[in-house]
Amino acid sequence: MDKLNQWLTLLANVGVLVGLFFLVAELNQSNRIAVYSAESNRTSQFLYMNTTRIEHPEIIAKLMRPDPEFTDVEWVQALYTARQQINTWIDAENAAINGLLSDATHQAMYNDIDVVIAEMPGLIPAFEYLFEAYGVDEHHPLGTVAYLFTAVRDFEPVAAAVE
Repeated sequence: MDKLNQWLTLLANVGVLVGLFFLVAELNQSNRIAVYSAESNRTSQFLYMNTTRIEHPEIIAKLMRPDPEFTDVEWVQALYTARQQINTWIDAENAAINGLLSDATHQAMYNDIDVVIAEMPGLIPAFEYLFEAYGVDEHHPLGTVAYLFTAVRDFEPVAAAVE
């Protein structure tokens, strides 16, 4: 009877180990699905923003020039475009902090900041307005926001982009 109990205990322990391995495999798969979902969400956000820009070419044309003169409506459009960009970068940063975004995609957010500033220098006044309104500076705890603040502060228009 003692031997039978030992064998049953051994089999139960092996069963627990096998169950743990399956649990780890399931958690790993769930984590990969979560990362994929976050990456896919990033793509969807950028697709939505690009579609919005295509639908409103007149404001985008102004945003592509440094120091554009905005009407009241265009200023609101610029502010909401800047907010949309910032919120997308903050969302990506939070996803990265929680391990739901690959390092490559997280780094792409910094590259995107550089591209947006270079391509749409007309957003700079909107970014500056939002920085002041929310008390943002280069010491902001989120890296993408601090990076954006520095990129806006240090922006110098390229001669070819101004023409």
